[in-house]
Amino acid sequence: IQRRICYLAVGLLCLWACGCSPPTIQGVTATGTVSAEDAPLSGAFITLEPMGNTTGPNATAPIFNGQFVFAEDAGLAGGKYRIRFAMIPAEIRRSIPADQMTSMPPDDAVIAPAYDTNSKLSCELKPGQENSLSYEVEFLKSTKKSRKR
Repeated sequence: IQRRICYLAVGLLCLWACGCSPPTIQGVTATGTVSAEDAPLSGAFITLEPMGNTTGPNATAPIFNGQFVFAEDAGLAGGKYRIRFAMIPAEIRRSIPADQMTSMPPDDAVIAPAYDTNSKLSCELKPGQENSLSYEVEFLKSTKKSRKR
């Protein structure tokens, strides 16, 4: 009888433990727009880097036609993030479909360090709500005259 009670207690403990586990935390999402020199930015990346007590990995998304999306699978959690922008390297840009190439700046375009390595931009992402972001960046040197249209 003691053995049966012991097995019953272990079984109930297992059922209780399985039923009381915390729910899986869904990834936080974000969408946004980026412009440079009064035009939608294309051929770039946006990177979110956790700051302070924010947990999780850095997340990077491509920017085309001025838009980017961080889906749930990016692994973002609610919290504060540092924002950085960089151009997609020229050797990778060559593999981008032609219809997306028309709105890209020239291959030698570089986003100013104030928006990349020296960026002080940040955002606060909140779980369970729409996180919509908007940024204006500048190139290291003007590409206004040579930008592909």
